[in-house]
Amino acid sequence: MDAPHWFIFLATVLGVSLIPGPSTFIAFAHGAAYGWSRSVLTAFGNTTASVLQAVLASAGLGLVVTSSATLFLAIKYAGAVYLIYVGIQLWRSAARQVSLDGGQEGTREPSHRLFTAGFTVAMSNPKAIAFFTALFPQFLSVDGNSLEQLAGMVLLVGLSAFSVALFYGCVGAWVRGLKLSRAIMTRIYKTTGGLFVASGIGLAASRSS
Repeated sequence: MDAPHWFIFLATVLGVSLIPGPSTFIAFAHGAAYGWSRSVLTAFGNTTASVLQAVLASAGLGLVVTSSATLFLAIKYAGAVYLIYVGIQLWRSAARQVSLDGGQEGTREPSHRLFTAGFTVAMSNPKAIAFFTALFPQFLSVDGNSLEQLAGMVLLVGLSAFSVALFYGCVGAWVRGLKLSRAIMTRIYKTTGGLFVASGIGLAASRSS
């Protein structure tokens, strides 16, 4: 695959990753609640899940998921339930999570929970595997080493996932730095929780294809 195709691939993955969704919502929420430095852990969790999904797609397991309606629906509905659960938890804990004291940054949530949240939210959507399964073949060149090309694409997926998640985490931290009133920050946090619930409902209601 030549340089222009690598660039197009990267632009495609970045463009899709930048679209607001559960992974960007959780990165934003963690940035707003704990600061950008703590949202790095969320970004690492999201990146780990994205790389795993890309590897599964590269290994052909994506075909198993997309060809088995029962398995796909089971994963999809489990993910939808989890997103709704996260949204409800964000809504209920909004007042407790919001802190306008920069000195308290990162002290309220253990590191492994931030990582796990980023990982689990990203893994909750099986359509990511279907997306990579459909995307990768479009950029594979018969003249090159397929394994090396797939490894390069997986690497770019990971870099894109981390960059976008960290970007949204920094946006959340920037909002936190505006020193808005607690009422406004709580409303922002509840809105994020509502978006999670909407994402879960949307995932459950969407077509299985």
